[in-house]
Amino acid sequence: STVAFGLALAFSAALVAFSGATSSRLGTRIQATRSMGAAGLARSVRVQAEEPCPRAGSSRRNLLGALMGVAASTAAMNMNGARANLASDSKIAKGAASTSGDKGIAAQSGIATRGVILDYSDFSGKDLSGVSFQQSIVRKTNFQKADVSGASFFDADLFGSDFTGAKMEGTNLESANLEKCNFEGAIINEAYISGSTVLRDINIKDSDWTDTFVRKDQLQYLCQIASGTNPTTGVGTRESLGCK
Repeated sequence: STVAFGLALAFSAALVAFSGATSSRLGTRIQATRSMGAAGLARSVRVQAEEPCPRAGSSRRNLLGALMGVAASTAAMNMNGARANLASDSKIAKGAASTSGDKGIAAQSGIATRGVILDYSDFSGKDLSGVSFQQSIVRKTNFQKADVSGASFFDADLFGSDFTGAKMEGTNLESANLEKCNFEGAIINEAYISGSTVLRDINIKDSDWTDTFVRKDQLQYLCQIASGTNPTTGVGTRESLGCK
């Protein structure tokens, strides 16, 4: 639409200038100026016919040639501006709601992670710290040895996902479905778990849950399946949960 607008302005100016130039004014000198609007787009074109040039020629042909040059220049400027705006909007659309700290794989690649379906994805070994997977469907996804510290899985469906050896410090797991998830060797320190978080048929062998508070019935379940010692922190799983 911006290109069409620029062309319309240029050709309108051409008609006005052309109608004002008579056949007696041979070699008319053309002066064209452009004013710039927002986002670098040409807003208006002004064409002015001055006194005859010292060397006369075909005024009509020269006039039309000059005006066509103005139109082409205006169209090119508007096209470049439109492309720049489109690229900017595309980046915003892809990454705007994906991260809280503008870091990690989502910000680097433009992958949207919030409120989307990411089943069977492979994020193994990736830096996903601060990324929001809020209300996303992320079933049977590979998070092995990934850093999801500070990430949000609020109300997300993580059924069957693998967090083996993952770093999960301060991770938000409130209202998330963790059924059949594998947390073996994971560091789940100061994570957020609410009463509605689904903890069912999970593997927490060698995981560290230091300073992660869970509801009494959830703790009872976790203590029944807890075993081993985290290879990175050296803290026993039962000890980290405060099991008696």
